[in-house]
Amino acid sequence: MGGLANVTLGTSCHRRIESITAQIESLFERLERDLSAYRFDSAVCQLEDKAGKAPLAVSEDVFRALSLGKQFGELSGGTFDITVTPLARIWGFGRAKEPTKVPSEQEIREQMKLVDYRRLALAERTAFLPIKGMAVDMGGIAKGYAVDRAFELCRNANLEDFLIDLSGNIRASGRPAWRETWQIGVRDPFDRSRILGKVNVPKGWALATSGSYERFVLLGDTRYSHAINPQNGRPVNGTAAATILGPDATTADGLSTPFFISGLKEGENLLRKTGAAEVMIVPDKYPTQIWLTPGFARTFTPVAELAQAVRLLGPDSPPGESAPAQKVTHSGNIARARG
Repeated sequence: MGGLANVTLGTSCHRRIESITAQIESLFERLERDLSAYRFDSAVCQLEDKAGKAPLAVSEDVFRALSLGKQFGELSGGTFDITVTPLARIWGFGRAKEPTKVPSEQEIREQMKLVDYRRLALAERTAFLPIKGMAVDMGGIAKGYAVDRAFELCRNANLEDFLIDLSGNIRASGRPAWRETWQIGVRDPFDRSRILGKVNVPKGWALATSGSYERFVLLGDTRYSHAINPQNGRPVNGTAAATILGPDATTADGLSTPFFISGLKEGENLLRKTGAAEVMIVPDKYPTQIWLTPGFARTFTPVAELAQAVRLLGPDSPPGESAPAQKVTHSGNIARARG
């Protein structure tokens, strides 16, 4: 899936480490074969080939992943859209060549006609895109889904203490031997060699980040993010990173993109719909600001030099330039879920 996978298992299962990791690797390879937009034999690519022609019979995992993609599209009001592929390609992402100039308004409008997650028809383990040229890209949810499937595999094998990390999509169970909770660093989007701080991940919960620092194109002197806003057809600007702490990896992964796209201005409206998820948003501006929901703040310890950059994101602290920095206490666990 274009990233590195790491599995950390507790010492109690050291005799099974090779067996368990082999099973997880096999699972990840199978899901990549099913969901990758870069493998021409994958269900995702076959679905594009059959667009406007006929439904495609798909596996249970593909059907579930596509269904979840539509659900997050609905939850986000279309900000998350797994059919955004035609727009992404004219900006040079996916399997497309990097363009030499910014797409014209006419090009953007033409491709926007092919983008609408609601048109994806799912029924009786089949999927159908009704218009030739439509395509899906599961990159915004596939890694989270794969981590959750691996999490289920470990739980079904009676494992208690483990952590699964697929390219920064992380879910934790139990605890490591050296502390009460798993602790994960959140990368500084402005300096990949540094972190913003550390998150104490509650047992069973997951963490995922969308950012502009790994995938982008340069057109002229401007850097354009890989995350495309399907509502205007353009790459996102104004947000450097969005990190989600959620009850499962699919939720964390599926929400990180819409919060990255929405940013501070629209993130408050999305926040009211997201139930148990906790959010961190870092605007693309200097000096660094770290906006956190109260539940996220209770799990987060910023690095010392950014302690004054932390601000609370929520109904009582609307985002804006004048909002004051907040003092944050750290308990290591979420006191209660949002919602």
